[in-house]
Amino acid sequence: MGEWLQALLPGIEPAGWGANDSCWFAFMMTRESEHNPPFYWLGRALDEVEVGGAIEVLGARLVAAHGARTCAGRGDADERGQDVLTEACAYAWAATRLGAATFEVVGEVEYSPVRISVPLSETQHGVYVLPRRLWPVNSLQRVMTSIGEQTAAAASLLPEGAQGIVYLDCWHQQQYAQNLGYRLELTEPLQHGLRHFAADHGLGHVLTRPFQWGNPVEATY
Repeated sequence: MGEWLQALLPGIEPAGWGANDSCWFAFMMTRESEHNPPFYWLGRALDEVEVGGAIEVLGARLVAAHGARTCAGRGDADERGQDVLTEACAYAWAATRLGAATFEVVGEVEYSPVRISVPLSETQHGVYVLPRRLWPVNSLQRVMTSIGEQTAAAASLLPEGAQGIVYLDCWHQQQYAQNLGYRLELTEPLQHGLRHFAADHGLGHVLTRPFQWGNPVEATY
């Protein structure tokens, strides 16, 4: 995973513990995937994007979202960059579960929202996977509000009459195993909320722990 991040963002120097750089990407370039499920699955996702021929598209989106240089932990650059990594995970999930996938940027600029098109067959209409990611908030109520907002944003990307699946990822933090997707009392409200909002918009849904597309918490589509 670290090698992938260095390849996609070569202008950022890896920075381990104690380094004078608070950029999330600089630090993650020094992390190992072994015994670390989020990074293992993220590395696998980037492999799948490369196999699908979309790694250049993803790399350009990552630079547009985060910037080519370290952000030093300032502003929202790290969160925007992680949104793009979630797009890679959604792509990998779609490609391995549904079939050949294609990124479709919905807008005029490189970092416009993206949807993932999967044509099921020549005789069937395809499906769109709609990647979204929760950003860190400090209360469960705000998490639920964010789920509603992210699901509505996903639905707005869907062409009229098309079938869609909202793919919702949770934010990553160092003590990730104590957070959403792991602790039952935090995870169950997410599941109920996503089911409710996805049903309101007529969408299927996938809920994942941070970057862990290979073993979703829940998938209904």
